[in-house]
Amino acid sequence: AGGRREVSSEELTRNNNKIRAALANYKIQLNDVKAQVGPTVTLYKVYPAPGVKIADIKKLQEDIGMTLNARGVRVIQLSDCVGIEVANDYSSIVPLKALLNDTAFRESKAELPVAIGYTITQKVKVFDLADAPHLLVAGATKQGKSVGLNVIVSSLLYSKHPSELKFVFIDPKMVEFSSYAKLLKHYLAVLPDAGSEEDEANRSIVKNPKDAEKILRSLCIEMDDRYELLSKAGVNNIKLYNSRYKERKLRPDHGHRYLPYIVVVVDEYAASRSITNSIIRLAQKGRAAGLHVILATQRPSVDVINGLIKSNFPMRIAFRVASRVDSTTIIDSPGAEKLIGKGDMLFSAGIESERIQCGFVSGDEIDSINTFISDQRGYGKCYNTPYYLPDVTDTGAEGGSAGSLDTNNLDERFAEAARLVGSTQTAGRLEAKAGATVLA
Repeated sequence: AGGRREVSSEELTRNNNKIRAALANYKIQLNDVKAQVGPTVTLYKVYPAPGVKIADIKKLQEDIGMTLNARGVRVIQLSDCVGIEVANDYSSIVPLKALLNDTAFRESKAELPVAIGYTITQKVKVFDLADAPHLLVAGATKQGKSVGLNVIVSSLLYSKHPSELKFVFIDPKMVEFSSYAKLLKHYLAVLPDAGSEEDEANRSIVKNPKDAEKILRSLCIEMDDRYELLSKAGVNNIKLYNSRYKERKLRPDHGHRYLPYIVVVVDEYAASRSITNSIIRLAQKGRAAGLHVILATQRPSVDVINGLIKSNFPMRIAFRVASRVDSTTIIDSPGAEKLIGKGDMLFSAGIESERIQCGFVSGDEIDSINTFISDQRGYGKCYNTPYYLPDVTDTGAEGGSAGSLDTNNLDERFAEAARLVGSTQTAGRLEAKAGATVLA
């Protein structure tokens, strides 16, 4: 690996002695201290003597950090000992090539395998996005979120054929995913409303909120269409459906078609009501239909990552954050504020969280990957685009624009309220009364 730096035995011995000395100062007896070296962090496994409380060691986290004179010291509880994570003097870069060449990724039986980085035991961490089924990525600016998203996308590009996988990129920053526009003829799913081939290429990466709202509503329609096909085929997930289709048990003249996975990647998600509704709907129902959402945000506050988002995104990645509160918002436990940045992250797939050094892929490498794919032969269709999502015409549908009113879906007491407001012309003063009426 290009950026690998070995941790010297002198550094390990020094930290080992300092940990022993720091705990001895507080009358904590130890049986043993063993080191497990990771790419950026070393885990020192502390085996306390019988009768020592774990809480006594945990509350010394800051004191141990000061004694070691190291950043990002974190005390964690392991199955048979207490772990003290200490940043190495010189951190290693984990190149994407090392992840993708590893047998854990190459021989993975996962539907959508993603090699995200190195664990503290120097093993490659691979997870299945199809099992996730949705992923929430959060962290402060310049801590590695965008690189992490690129590693996830690159893993999927290496593992799946264009016929099996489509992406929808939503990019409010307008520059983060621009190099993926070259994948238009292979891996991108777009709306069929472009006026020309040039217009379609310009809009292949969604850059403004209005287009984002439209394409997410289209994905909801696509999801409902897929559920109808699954129901007609008598199966309950996309994997079974596609295997039946390949075995020619489902006929195209009956409306059946091969269904690729669709991965929606949203960078810099902030609570916009119009897209929140569609994202939550996709997250609630998308799994069986092969739709998976990856959501990234640098503002992990409760109004952005609310209860509905958290309950539908069980798999979370926390890069370094500013405060303990932010860490608790993302992974429901403190710890992300103690990370050292530059791709150092906590990966949580439910209850336990694991410290991982995220892989690194540069902008030039991403350009090379996309250029290589775009030079291959694409599919020939309308504007040479492989995958069109359903057209969206009804602006008043669920997830519609904030100011629109769906006249078919009104509250049962709407007419009564309208007459009341019309007769008094003082809607503002009636809010309290209306609230009381609804409660009654």
